[in-house]
Amino acid sequence: MAPDSVAVIGASSDPSRIGGRPIDWMRRAGFQGAIYPVNPTRDEVQGLKSYASIDDLPATPEAAIVAVPAPQVLATVEALGARGVGAAVVFSSGFAEVGGQGNAAQQQLVQAARRHGMRLLGPNCLGLFNAPLGWYPTFTSSFEGGWPLSGRIGVVSQSGAFGSYLVTLARNRGIGTPQCVTTGNQADVTVGEIIHWYAQDPAVDVIAAYVEGVTRADVFVNALNAARQARKPVI
Repeated sequence: MAPDSVAVIGASSDPSRIGGRPIDWMRRAGFQGAIYPVNPTRDEVQGLKSYASIDDLPATPEAAIVAVPAPQVLATVEALGARGVGAAVVFSSGFAEVGGQGNAAQQQLVQAARRHGMRLLGPNCLGLFNAPLGWYPTFTSSFEGGWPLSGRIGVVSQSGAFGSYLVTLARNRGIGTPQCVTTGNQADVTVGEIIHWYAQDPAVDVIAAYVEGVTRADVFVNALNAARQARKPVI
């Protein structure tokens, strides 16, 4: 939610592409951390020095964005974990949402991340944002109509499309939602964990959640209890 550096694996010079949009958003929003594009075919991406591989990075980033095709995701997660990256936002699709071998591939991702003590958001997620920091690891196009307004509502949505729609409606109605997390397939990080995070975050007074299915019910219930104890309504 608040890293001081990020690597973008599959970085693109095109700000409209999945691997280019988060770089564009963060640069426009004034993210103060280091951004390390990783693309083996480019020396420069959107005005930033690009690196051929994760091993070539000049420092270990706190977080990473994974925007590569599904067959490359496992090796990418392994390399990030071995490098000591703490968390990865996985945009890539082609996992449990497609069933069959996708389920097994997703489980491999989780196992790889856990071996290295790394957390995963996604896969098949739209990312997140923390507007006061200019932290926008997301490929949503919703900010073309304006940035999120300041306020004290934290949003978490299993669906990236619905989450984007919700924060856009809020902005258009003058409601501040400066933080939003989309969880996608919830292979690791779940809606419940994000609710718990907001329950403990002094910058959040109200929590808005869109949930299609509860995984890890104990975590979800504990999160609701934490929010209740903090006197923060969960909508």
